[in-house]
Amino acid sequence: MNKSLETQRGAVAIIVAASLVALLGVTALAVDVGHIFVVRNQTQNAVDAAALRGAAFLYAPGSATPNFSPSGPAVTNATNTVPLNITVTGNDSLAVVANYWKTLNPAASTNEAAVEVTLTKQVQLYFAPIFGKQYTNVTATAIAVVQSPTVMGQGAINVPMSIGSCMYNLYWNSATSEPINNPATNQPYVFQIGSSYAYGENGQLGGSCTTGQWTPLSSTQDNSDSTIQNIINHGNVSSVKTGDSIWLQTGDQNNLYSLVNNCSASGNLSCAYATVPVVSSITPGSNQTVTAMACMHVLSATGGSSDYITVQMSNGCAPNNAGGSGTSYGVVAAPKLAQ
Repeated sequence: MNKSLETQRGAVAIIVAASLVALLGVTALAVDVGHIFVVRNQTQNAVDAAALRGAAFLYAPGSATPNFSPSGPAVTNATNTVPLNITVTGNDSLAVVANYWKTLNPAASTNEAAVEVTLTKQVQLYFAPIFGKQYTNVTATAIAVVQSPTVMGQGAINVPMSIGSCMYNLYWNSATSEPINNPATNQPYVFQIGSSYAYGENGQLGGSCTTGQWTPLSSTQDNSDSTIQNIINHGNVSSVKTGDSIWLQTGDQNNLYSLVNNCSASGNLSCAYATVPVVSSITPGSNQTVTAMACMHVLSATGGSSDYITVQMSNGCAPNNAGGSGTSYGVVAAPKLAQ
């Protein structure tokens, strides 16, 4: 009987010892897995912050083209932001690329300019070396895009001139979200905007595409120049978004062009890059639906017998108080994470 009891005790000791080894293994696994998850989250947060920082520098003020250069400010700022949020050692791998979103991710739904940051970090394990594994790698990727907003909040528009969508069908490269350049100048085409001016292909006047007309930025049938003047001086009072119906005024008010010239690139520059609503048709004396927001480089404005605003299409508009995401015609909002 005593011998049997001793045998049982010996078996229990073996079972306990084996259980302790298994428990130690599970504990070690739990500690290391928890550590891996912590580092993974830290790595993701670091690349998120870096991508957002870099995307904010894709467009220089007034530039119509994003800067994707590996030595440009977008890539440089993204690269420099990573070590501010996580330690990067020689055993880690950091890659920062700026390009269009569809180039970085062919499955992307739209094609805005973007910055991609990928960090692969070597993680030292605490207990796994007992089983012969000292390190593992975690990888995190973030893509931040500069999207085209669909909502202009109060004060975001200070040149209340609607633009016909036919102008963008003719002179905008939707594949790259950039203006089409005039081959003679290698710069975006220069246009005269007003209800008396219509263009065809190759930047020639006399076509069928009417360029634009003043709008109070609401559906109210308001043809007064005082409303337009107030918007030029103070910005839109109420928000304007795609899908809204806006009134296109009848006629041209000569005094408004001098106000625009004063704030244009020929004046104090306060409206040199102006966000304007795009509508399907420029038909004065009618309500039209806003289809997008667009950026215009306002070069100058001329009143008198020939009233027009001289502009180029641009990517240089970054209005405050803007949101949403829609068709990209050069207006950019604050960067947001896409991946």
